[in-house]
Amino acid sequence: MFLPGVFLKGILGKTALVALVVYVFVDANTRIPGRALLGEGINPPSQWKESDSDGFVVATYNIRRSKGEDGVRDISRSARVLQDADIDIVGLNELSGTLFYGLTDQAEQLGRLLEAGWLFAPAYQQFFQDHFGNGLISRFSIDSWRINPLLTSEGHDDSYRNMIIVSLMVSDTEVHILNTHLDRSGVRNKQLHQVLEHFRALPSPAVLIGDLNSRHDDELLAEFLEDSRYVDATHSIDDAHDVEWIISKGLTVVSGGMEPVGVSDHPAYWVKFRIPTER
Repeated sequence: MFLPGVFLKGILGKTALVALVVYVFVDANTRIPGRALLGEGINPPSQWKESDSDGFVVATYNIRRSKGEDGVRDISRSARVLQDADIDIVGLNELSGTLFYGLTDQAEQLGRLLEAGWLFAPAYQQFFQDHFGNGLISRFSIDSWRINPLLTSEGHDDSYRNMIIVSLMVSDTEVHILNTHLDRSGVRNKQLHQVLEHFRALPSPAVLIGDLNSRHDDELLAEFLEDSRYVDATHSIDDAHDVEWIISKGLTVVSGGMEPVGVSDHPAYWVKFRIPTER
C-alpha cells in the first residue's frame, strides 16, 4: 500500500542527506587563512650542526609540492638537490601539508631526509587540514621564529600568503632569516612592500629569501636595492635570475650555486655567506 507520509519522509531524508554532503564538501573546500604564530626552537634532528667562522650556506627553493617538469612527484629528488648543495638553511615555497602527498607535511619530510630541523608555515587550511604554505629547514638550532600572514586581496583566496622570520646564532652572532612567497595578483605589490619594510626593520645581519614573483624591473624592488646596504646575492650566481631572490645585509658573499629547472618548475639558488670580522 502506498503511504504518502512514509514516501515524503524518505524524500526529505535523502534531500537532507544530500544537502549535508554538499555543505560539508563546500565547507571543507573553503580556504581558511593561516594565523600569526610564534615560538622558540623548531622540530629538531637527532643532532644540530655547530657553526664556525668558515661561513654558512643559505638557499631558496620553490619545490612545487615536489613535482618535476617530467610530471613525476618525488620529494627525495628535492632533498638530493639540497643535499648536493650542502645547505645549512633553506627557505621552501609551495609545500603541501596534506595527506595527499604523504602522512606528514613536506617540511617534515625534507627535514627527516636531510637530517635537519624543520618548520612548516601553513598559508591556509583546506579540507580540514593545513593544506599549503612555506617552510624552513635548518641544520643549525633556531632560537626563535615567527609566522606573519601577508596582506590579502578580498575575494582572491589564492593570495593567502605568509612570511617566516627566524633568529639563530652563527659564530656567536645573531642572524635573522626571512622566507616568503608572494602572490602574482594585484596584491603582490602590497605584499612586497610589507616584506621589504619588515626586512628593513630586522637587525643586521639578515637574509631575505624566497619566491617574490618580482623581477629586476620591478620599480619597488629596484628602488629598494639602490640602497648599498642591501645586496642581491643571487646576482652573483645568475645575473638573469627570475623571481627567486636571496638578498642580504651585513654579510659577505663568498660563493654560490644553482640547480636549474627540472626537479621543480623553479630553480634552486644557494649562497655561502661569511660574517665580516669587522662590523
